[in-house]
Amino acid sequence: MALLLLGCMLAATGAFAQAPPARFEVRSAYVEPAEGVYELNATLNFDLQEGARAAIREGVPLSLHLEIVVKRQRSYWLDETVATLDQYYELAYRALSERYLVRNLNSGEQASYATLDAALDALRVISRLPILDQALVSPKRRHEISVRGNLDVRTMPDALRFVLFWSDDWRQRSEWYTWSPQL
Repeated sequence: MALLLLGCMLAATGAFAQAPPARFEVRSAYVEPAEGVYELNATLNFDLQEGARAAIREGVPLSLHLEIVVKRQRSYWLDETVATLDQYYELAYRALSERYLVRNLNSGEQASYATLDAALDALRVISRLPILDQALVSPKRRHEISVRGNLDVRTMPDALRFVLFWSDDWRQRSEWYTWSPQL
């Protein structure tokens, strides 16, 4: 029985290893002032292999973690970090309602979607996320904002995490997307 289970696990990891690598990038990002804060709007671009999609449909939650860093540039010294923000989202299938739930784990806001693709599209677009109080900005100084995304599997059960250890479908990280807005 143990050999049969081991054979199934090796076959599953072999099938995942042959799939082309998934990509994940921050496609665009900008900030807008609104009611005393700056709000982030960003577009993410990521693909999930069929194995990852199937696991989500079976109830395995997918986590999205956004790292946001705001720095004030200085001429004769290291840049000063003005603010950092870790933003977490979770996508999970609810079998009872047959809906996909996307939750903002920081604020508790949530939305329900009929299909996995609609839920993934909602995760790909970040809108009006407050990231910085306008009082922290020096108007005559140049600032730099960096955003990076991570798709994570820490919420997976240990048994599934062991089986999918070799698969890149489950852990993706984008490069930093950095720009210098006029604040």
